Amino acid sequence: MLKLDDFFGLKLEEERSDISSLLNLIGVDYQINQTNVVRKIAASNGIDSPIVGVARRQQFLKMIKPLLVSDMLKYDANYYTKEVNTSSQHDRRYCSEEKLILVASVIASTKSLRVLKADPNIMSEKNIRENAFVGTRFDKMWDLLTKETQHIVDAFRKSKK
Repeated sequence: MLKLDDFFGLKLEEERSDISSLLNLIGVDYQINQTNVVRKIAASNGIDSPIVGVARRQQFLKMIKPLLVSDMLKYDANYYTKEVNTSSQHDRRYCSEEKLILVASVIASTKSLRVLKADPNIMSEKNIRENAFVGTRFDKMWDLLTKETQHIVDAFRKSKK
């Protein structure tokens, strides 16, 4: 079970959106690959199949759901311009929440951090943090993942007919 503190200090690469490297960075790649869903789909389609990537992303979002639906600190526009005190519980928590939001956004959008920040169609960290939409943060991430991977799921379903 991941804790919010597991996201503190994560070094996300601007150009990476690869699911394996992200899961390795967080230390849950093996755990995700051992879920029944991923194992079953990988066994019948191959570990490198695009549908396995979708399943891995879904399983990761399910894993972090408790963190996404929990209360978060209010958005702080000055967080990255002020002197951050990493020994402060408040600053550590805020940083961990920011990394959680970024990781969830990269996983759900299937886009790199650089592309994500430039895409006007993706919600900002501020809006995600403040839950400025209908539903939960998890619901928003799940909807985004569904939208971004629908073509893969459709192709998979079509191939199974």
